[in-house]
Amino acid sequence: MSKLSQEYKWAKYEIMKSYYQSLNEYERDKFRELNAAIKIQKNVRKLLCRKRFILLKEVALEIQKNLKGYLARESHWKSVNFLSNDMNNQFFAYHATIIKKHWLGYRCRRNKLDYKERKRYLEIIKRKNEESLAQLQEYALAVQYETDRKKEEEERKYFNHVASNLHHLVSTKSIPGVYNPRYVSEESKPQVFNADVETHLKAIFKSNLKAKGK
Repeated sequence: MSKLSQEYKWAKYEIMKSYYQSLNEYERDKFRELNAAIKIQKNVRKLLCRKRFILLKEVALEIQKNLKGYLARESHWKSVNFLSNDMNNQFFAYHATIIKKHWLGYRCRRNKLDYKERKRYLEIIKRKNEESLAQLQEYALAVQYETDRKKEEEERKYFNHVASNLHHLVSTKSIPGVYNPRYVSEESKPQVFNADVETHLKAIFKSNLKAKGK
C-alpha cells in the first residue's frame, strides 16, 4: 500500500511538473507565435490588396483608353464636320454675293440710272477734277518758285556779307586772284549764281566803294 501511494505521488508530481513546464513553454512562445501570425496576416492582406490594386489599375487603364479613343474620334469628326460646314458656308456665301451683285446691278440699271445722264455726269466730274488738278499744280509751282526765290535771296545776302570782306582776294593787273587762276579755263573757274566768284567779288567791292563815297 505504501508503494502504491508513493507511485501515485510520483506520478502526480510528474504530471504537475509536465503541466507547468508546458505552461511555461506556452507563455514563452505565445508572443513569438502572435508576432508570426500578425506577420503572416499582414503579408496575406498586402498580397490581397496588391492584387486588387493591380486589377483596379488595369480596369481604370482600359476605361481610360476607351474613353480617350471615344473622345478623340468625337473631336476628329467634329473638326471634319466643322471644316466641311465652313467650306460649304464660304462657297454658298461667295455665290450668294455674286448673285446679289448682278441682281443689284440689273435693278439699278433698269430702275434708277440713265446711261447717257450718267456718262454726262462723269464727264463733268472729270473736267472739274482736271481743273482742280491744274489749279493745284499752278499753286504748287508758285509756292515752289517763291520758296526758291526766298532761299536764293537769303543765300545772296549771306554771300554778299561774306564776300564784302574778301576784296583782298580780287585779281590785280599784275597778280591773279585766288578765284581767277591764270592757267584755268573760264568753265573751270568756281562759280556762284551763274557767274564766276571773281566777278561777284569785283561787283561787291565796287558797290561798297560807291556806298562809302556817298
